[in-house]
Amino acid sequence: MNLSLSRFFESTPATNLDTCDREPVHMIGMIQKGTGLLVLDPADGRIVGVSENLHEILGKPADALLGAGIGVLSEDIAEQLAELTDSPHISHEILDAQFEADGAIYDVVTHAHAGRRFVEFIRNEAPSASLVRKRMRRCGSACSQIMGALTFEEAMQVAANAVRDLTGMSRVKIYRFLPDWSGATIAESRDDRMAPMLGMHFPDTDIPKQVRELMTIVPYRFVGSVQDENVPIRALAGQAGELDMTWSMGRAVSVMHTAYLRNIGASSSFSCSLMDKGKLWGLIACHHVEEAIVPSDSWALAQEIGTALMLRYDQAQRTETADMISQLRRIESNFAAELRQTGDVEDVIKTLVPVLQKFLRADGFAFQYGLNLHTSGETPPPEFIRDLIRWTKDNLTGEDQFQTISLQSIYPDSVPYKDVACGVLVQPIVVHRVCQLIWFRGPITQKVAWAGRPDAKMVADEKTGVTLGPRTSFDKWVNEHNDQSLPWEEAELQAAREIFQEFLDIISSQLLLKEENSSLRRFAHMAAHDLKAPLRGISSALQWMEEDEADPASVEEHRHLAAQQAKKLQRLTESLLELAVLQEQKPKMATVDLGELAQQAVELLGHDIAAAGADVQIGGLPSCVAAPDLLIRVFLNLIGNALKYGRSADRALRIAVTSEEDGSWHRILIEDNGPGIPPQYAEQIFEPSQRLVTDDKAEGSGFGLSICAEIAKLHHGRIYADKTFEAGARFVLELPKAPPQ
Repeated sequence: MNLSLSRFFESTPATNLDTCDREPVHMIGMIQKGTGLLVLDPADGRIVGVSENLHEILGKPADALLGAGIGVLSEDIAEQLAELTDSPHISHEILDAQFEADGAIYDVVTHAHAGRRFVEFIRNEAPSASLVRKRMRRCGSACSQIMGALTFEEAMQVAANAVRDLTGMSRVKIYRFLPDWSGATIAESRDDRMAPMLGMHFPDTDIPKQVRELMTIVPYRFVGSVQDENVPIRALAGQAGELDMTWSMGRAVSVMHTAYLRNIGASSSFSCSLMDKGKLWGLIACHHVEEAIVPSDSWALAQEIGTALMLRYDQAQRTETADMISQLRRIESNFAAELRQTGDVEDVIKTLVPVLQKFLRADGFAFQYGLNLHTSGETPPPEFIRDLIRWTKDNLTGEDQFQTISLQSIYPDSVPYKDVACGVLVQPIVVHRVCQLIWFRGPITQKVAWAGRPDAKMVADEKTGVTLGPRTSFDKWVNEHNDQSLPWEEAELQAAREIFQEFLDIISSQLLLKEENSSLRRFAHMAAHDLKAPLRGISSALQWMEEDEADPASVEEHRHLAAQQAKKLQRLTESLLELAVLQEQKPKMATVDLGELAQQAVELLGHDIAAAGADVQIGGLPSCVAAPDLLIRVFLNLIGNALKYGRSADRALRIAVTSEEDGSWHRILIEDNGPGIPPQYAEQIFEPSQRLVTDDKAEGSGFGLSICAEIAKLHHGRIYADKTFEAGARFVLELPKAPPQ
């Protein structure tokens, strides 16, 4: 086998594991009673490891086997092993051989893993060939019933009954993992010897992280006894390295787990993993009041029943998803018709947003496109929604959507909005720009029936003295809480991915066109308004010169006024042209050192810095993918503004350019110790032709910060004035570490 539990420990930081999670259960170095083990070196066929009880099964002492070939035990087994391949897709193979010892029959099961061939001897308490055929018939019948069941609930009950019949266990549970890795018994088959656990919940600590990982690797597992009567493994001299027993069926069991089984009244167990789309969904958990080992020929049959159950689950999910997507297409068709009829995309969106809210049973919904944000129902404030979108971008971790039923438990900033944003589903959809669809659910009051208190104190096991995580009591304990929303069902998650891909493309095209037309109208109005003043000044000066042409001094005065107005007109037209070009530009990006760009800006402003007697400090700035010619324009503008407006007669001007990291963003800070910017003007100053200082001695067109904002937008970032900064003015330029392609 090429998969090992060691991979989990190598890839998981120790700080993410508690005491139970850290136990390397695959390196236990012992086997359970009722089993035996030979370890072979495939390179030369020698036996390099044996369990110390093997003489009881094979009648040969360990010393006689170590270093020998498998043929010394059985030529037949040696021939069968020689015919096997070490395929990573084959788990356990049952050989056509059995051994009898003290009236017990032992099957021979083998697998290859970590450079070793394991040959295990597993006690078979029902070795009859007719029983095997009977189990196979029952398995086939159960799989047919599962696939033909009208509901998934009916299919689960068929599976539980069939596995109990197959294994002879006292109680069989269908156990499902919940999003926080706690679990619940959702179907059960049992006899009167074991207490019911249907509907009971279990905390995530009952099945530690490394055990859940092991369940994704090895599909089944038995525990023949909970009495910890384990057998050591003796190794050949020079071969005493740690033995990776990830795939060993007879591998000894952690004392924590056997204590847990004793606490729930079980003397033996068997489990089979339930996988959905490659991920651990749950398990079939079997418990028995007596010591017992499920026969090796039943392992794959139980797995087959589990596979049929998950196929039925997938079928149910696909049917539910198809129904939801069919509803979506009908809604899409209706809104597309309305859009063609009215042509008003804003009205269509206002009507559409509440429909999308109700479609996923949400309490609130938000649709963001560019800077536009449309909401419906109960939602947090727009500022928080935008912050949430930025935070989820940092926490998607390769997934195509973000969802949680308890946002406040993972995002502390959301605590004040728990009542409207406890459950959150964020679905980014890339059309002309990235759209964000966000559904919100408030918390619901839930009564959860736990199998014992999940927060019970750890106790010492009477038999072993080991401090355990498992609870000693599994009596029903009901807890009421309201810190979770309704869960997002699989069909809802899939429907969110499918929502209006084509229709949103139409809507976003309309929004983009409307935004561009609005921008064009605003631009034309702004140009007409701002060009009037200098044109009036020039016209007036020319009229005065005509009236006063006999007075040379007056003519010279008005000529100077006209020149000033012409210069102002030139600055305005240049700024308007630069802003227009930026809005249509697709900049050439490259990896640039922001520190070098800032230093270049300081050198270009050297004369102004000297004239102002300013101290400009450039801190350590990161590198990022950007358009260098545009970003140097930002540094020139922001540092230049500080030089123009930050001077004071009572203190020397200091300007600092520094940076800090914020998740997936670079934050560049440009601050000065000047008079600062009143908070009420923090947004207004980024509007074109807006100036807080009207003194004509301070050159400028009022477009500088607008140009900076446009440059930031071209880099998928933003720029803003920090309202909380009180020691002067601080501008923050945020750039993504990995800009969208």
